[in-house]
Amino acid sequence: MHLIVGLGNPGQRYSATRHNIGAMVADALVMRAGEKYRVHKRSGADTATVSVAGTSVLVARPTVFMNEIGRQVGPLASFFSIDPEDVIAVHDELDIDFGLVRLKRGGGEGGHNGLRSMSSALGSRDYLRVRLGIGRPPGRQDPADFVLKPFASAQRAEVDLMIANAVDAVDLLLTHSLEDAQNTVHAW
Repeated sequence: MHLIVGLGNPGQRYSATRHNIGAMVADALVMRAGEKYRVHKRSGADTATVSVAGTSVLVARPTVFMNEIGRQVGPLASFFSIDPEDVIAVHDELDIDFGLVRLKRGGGEGGHNGLRSMSSALGSRDYLRVRLGIGRPPGRQDPADFVLKPFASAQRAEVDLMIANAVDAVDLLLTHSLEDAQNTVHAW
């Protein structure tokens, strides 16, 4: 089984922010499957078992703040005996131009506290990543402030397309090799 984790912060205040784009993708996966989240009692995360590309996967939307996500992801992976190599983190990425979706396995966390927390809890950085480009903040704006701001209204259509592309990218990761999925997604 695979575990797909949509990174974000809980609560209405953060729901439309750049930092929550991963959670928006998780919501889209669950909605597309016609499923609903249920609270996983042992971890506290919202989870749903869905079929993605004919494969049963567990989608998780942590209910804790970004820097504590590992506190829920670790117990989920352990409870369902999911190896780090079968975890897919869906998250925002400052160092990718806005609207682009990129795939990779492993690597550093690049200052992303959610990834840092996940890596620590899983005991590995060797999980798959669906990286959603939000671009760099304008001027001298603090990146921490930038990621906690909503997307501009002019960007909304492109955000919807990025979410749809990320859902398709997850499908490709589950049905193709990473290299084949990258070749397709990185050409979009």
